Amino acid sequence: MEQKEKDSIIKKLIDTHTTISAMESCTSGMIASTITDTEGASAIFPGGYVTYLNETKIFIGVEEEIIQKYGVYSKECAEAMAKTVQEKLHTDIAVGITGTTGNIDPNNSDSVQGVVYFCIRIKDKVNTFEVHAEVTGLERHEIKQMYTDMVFEKLETLVM
Repeated sequence: MEQKEKDSIIKKLIDTHTTISAMESCTSGMIASTITDTEGASAIFPGGYVTYLNETKIFIGVEEEIIQKYGVYSKECAEAMAKTVQEKLHTDIAVGITGTTGNIDPNNSDSVQGVVYFCIRIKDKVNTFEVHAEVTGLERHEIKQMYTDMVFEKLETLVM
């Protein structure tokens, strides 16, 4: 997805005074960065969290029981991340994303290369996605970009 297309999504949110926030793990802040690449985004984007470690997710507000019961790489965790950031930053839309970018994560047994879970909450409506992407041979930055593009493609279908 081209930046121009992403800009049009963010401009629509600006025009409709629809706020958005993100709690990111595997994209390491790339979703937030992409949002703020659009001029005027500060009107609708109060911020977000990069929660790379499980402990950081828990510190911000994801219930530890969710990670213990379902794993950090799960739709339940992505949903909890979106709900947490939405509640903390009081936004209309919230994105939560978790997954494995490259190598298997030795700290989490549920790590599967190329599997990403993300949730886009619009008000109380939960939209959760599980993607199995072919990432062999890709650099970490390319994988994060691919995941970010996937989020924006789904966001486009939900808000445009």
